[in-house]
Amino acid sequence: MRRSLALPGIFVTLSSILAACTQASTPIGPPATGSPIRVGAIVSLSGSQATEGRMVREGYLFCQDWINAKGGVVVKGIGHPLNIQIEDDQSRPSLAADATERLISKEHVSLLLGASSNSTTAKAAPVAERHQVPMVSPGGSADGIFNAQYHFLFSVLAPDSRQLQAILDMALAQTPKPQTVSILFASDSQSGAMATAGAQYAAAQGLSVVSGVSYPSGVNDLRGQLGAVAAAGPDLIIEAGHPSESVRTVQQAQQMNIQPKLLAFSSGPGTYEFTSILHKSANYSAGATQWTPSARTPISYFVDSFHYSLAYSTKFGHLPDQHSAAATAACLTLEVAIEQANSTVPNWVRDSLGVIDLNTFFGQIKFDGRGANMAKAVYVQQVQGGRNILVWPPTLASARPRYPDPGWAKR
Repeated sequence: MRRSLALPGIFVTLSSILAACTQASTPIGPPATGSPIRVGAIVSLSGSQATEGRMVREGYLFCQDWINAKGGVVVKGIGHPLNIQIEDDQSRPSLAADATERLISKEHVSLLLGASSNSTTAKAAPVAERHQVPMVSPGGSADGIFNAQYHFLFSVLAPDSRQLQAILDMALAQTPKPQTVSILFASDSQSGAMATAGAQYAAAQGLSVVSGVSYPSGVNDLRGQLGAVAAAGPDLIIEAGHPSESVRTVQQAQQMNIQPKLLAFSSGPGTYEFTSILHKSANYSAGATQWTPSARTPISYFVDSFHYSLAYSTKFGHLPDQHSAAATAACLTLEVAIEQANSTVPNWVRDSLGVIDLNTFFGQIKFDGRGANMAKAVYVQQVQGGRNILVWPPTLASARPRYPDPGWAKR
């Protein structure tokens, strides 16, 4: 009996996985003969961010093994093994700062990866800046971090201020074109910043923002806030919040028979939990994401998303997500920066990162003067027939968006 693995929109047998992974692997070069290049990484392996942190760790390890299998990081014609030393910050920002200081001062690393969330990045970045050690992050996306004008922090993620823009762009490209939008957002600073940026962008695109309503993060009952955003009958309702809140929003919107033309989220759709809990109710919901395995992204280095997902699944027994993909992309970016600088001298690597322009499976990586990756596209997934489908941007999409929502009875 043949066993199969399901990627988003793709079904493959185990034999095809092995064949594809063989084709996708970089030819193994001569063994690395130089001394190891030690890179420190700050990751949340325990605490509230541990689920995401463990995916980040796997993304780093995948990249490390891939680089070493092809002969290491090449500096002045010599291959050097990459050795990533991972420190657990326990999802605590203060410990992220301590871990960064320890890696630099006691372990004497001069290059860094991480940290793996906004809160830990905000505390680790000033330490790296003070020591003038480059840090390439897979978890820093808050505009407030970039606006601090660090010179040694670079993040492969698109900034939070662009998270809702992709949803709005997708909606505005549909027929009939929406005219009004209401924004629901959690009370934390990150969600509030997303909502503010989304409202400003919507207004600039000619949409009428008819309401903006906040709710306490982690709240179980959103009916009062949902009633307030739905009162004006908006074409779009967009929530800036957290995955667990998006599930409750759908459940309670259905109970209240709130039916916009599109119900969309900054996060939630695209996760296994969203579709497994909501079943048919999840259909037509859309959500922004930094990456998905089905993205047909043009590449100039490494493998494409499909083969990355296959090889990753073979190694770890499950698919990568946007956190592991961002970690692999951050690691690859640092590798390329070292090779372009032809050195591990921190200032030289920092200068190389400042001018890098790389097309990867994760998207384009090109940093502005703040270290933000403004070149990267944000993707939109929609649940269609119980499956998470990439629907935006059109150049990368697997299918067209389904719009407008036909109503709860037809989901």
